[in-house]
Amino acid sequence: MKVVYVGDNRNRGNFGCRATSTALSQLISEKNEIVGVVSGKYTNFDNGELFFHKIYTKKFYEKLGRIKNWDSLKTGFYLFARMIKRHKYFFSNFDFIGYDLDKSIDNLLRCLPANPNLKEFDLTQYDFDALVVNGEGSFIFATPPWRECLVEMMLMHWALKMGKKVYYLNGMLSDDPYTATNMKTIEIAKELFAKCEVVQIREYESLDYAKKYFSNSHIELRPDALFTWYKYINDGFNINNGRYFMGPSGATDSTFNSYDFTKEYICVAGSSSLSLETKDKDKIVMTYCNLVNKLKTLKKEIYVVEVCEGDYFLREVAEKTNTKLIPIDTPIIAAGKILANARAFVSGRYHPAILASLGGTPCVFMASNSHKTKSLQELLKYENVVEYPVLPSDEEIMSIVQDTSIVIQGGDETRDKIRNRAKELCDNAQTISELIK
Repeated sequence: MKVVYVGDNRNRGNFGCRATSTALSQLISEKNEIVGVVSGKYTNFDNGELFFHKIYTKKFYEKLGRIKNWDSLKTGFYLFARMIKRHKYFFSNFDFIGYDLDKSIDNLLRCLPANPNLKEFDLTQYDFDALVVNGEGSFIFATPPWRECLVEMMLMHWALKMGKKVYYLNGMLSDDPYTATNMKTIEIAKELFAKCEVVQIREYESLDYAKKYFSNSHIELRPDALFTWYKYINDGFNINNGRYFMGPSGATDSTFNSYDFTKEYICVAGSSSLSLETKDKDKIVMTYCNLVNKLKTLKKEIYVVEVCEGDYFLREVAEKTNTKLIPIDTPIIAAGKILANARAFVSGRYHPAILASLGGTPCVFMASNSHKTKSLQELLKYENVVEYPVLPSDEEIMSIVQDTSIVIQGGDETRDKIRNRAKELCDNAQTISELIK
């Protein structure tokens, strides 16, 4: 079949977006041809490049699009609109997307002449048979709704109206731990999912969620597509130092001289819920400095890993604690191998934990923006499923250090158990490609 792939998030720095988007694309391409891609560049936020107001006509947008230097002017109008609406900008009169999906499609088509960067959204341009949505973590039913969720539902609705098959794959379904469950979004998703060829979710808690709210859909459980990268992480090629594998921001003298991955080390990263937990950056930095310094008592090298744009604060943590940094622009396979070779990984990040697990690295988990770090432990068959707070107290940090010490002491037996389970999940995830038919 000819497929339009929605949610290809490789444009983002986030390790998980880059890795699982690629893995799912590989699975889709085994028996199908991808003829169109809707990236994650404009599904989540508009990145300052959207010009829209509900009162403007298509002719007006066409006139704007013909203005010389319109791109530069558009940025100024965007900043002015954001200044007026502030935190109420999204889903306002200045945003084309909303709960009414038909109206959202009309809004989009009307404003395209002044927003050529959004052209990839226009499904009418593609000769395709099916729309495949990379669900990832987009369908968290928060209040207010996640913009990415509504944009992807708009495209699903549009494709169904065109008589195309729709597949929701590689997804997580979850409440937002910080807000009320958004039943309005759930009701829209319920109608769409019922018309999908398949709704494939990636772990048990999402399965329970799907059975609760979307029981009228064709639900399938398969592990995250990223598990299929077992073959890359365990291909026998070892990363022993930082000379050849660091991105532009990691090409420092210390990378060449002191990054030694042949010695035992521990990796530390942030959590997807840090920005939801607090806006106090100083508190975040202080907490993670404390965590890193306490982990150093285990007498292992520590690497802080900037797995996402939201982990940028780790650069300051690295500087304050004199700790080595694995930057966000590290090539993704290299980053995966570094995580997979660590003695332990302390984090609240889902996909980086999968990359670590592919090599047998035991993880000590902190909370996230959903149930995902808890459900991943269940999927990997951890004996003790534990989630520490995203901003652990001094006492909780000591417990994290103790748990890290225990999993390291488990040695090869623990690592083999995790790696063997990851291989089972890899084999199961490989069957995602068979769902597209």
